[in-house]
Amino acid sequence: MSKNKKIISVREFSEIYGFCLRYAYELANSEGFPMIKTGKKINILADKVDQWLEENIGKQF
Repeated sequence: MSKNKKIISVREFSEIYGFCLRYAYELANSEGFPMIKTGKKINILADKVDQWLEENIGKQF
């Protein structure tokens, strides 16, 4: 992934953070997750993911 990339796919998110693809989709569909849907495609706002994960430590999805 390019360091300047602002939007990442769910697949890229799963590879970067080490989640299986299925769990990455579960997270991406969680309330408040930093993503934008364009049709069926989920676009993740890369610079907001770390903050969202930190705010949701200990929660189950």
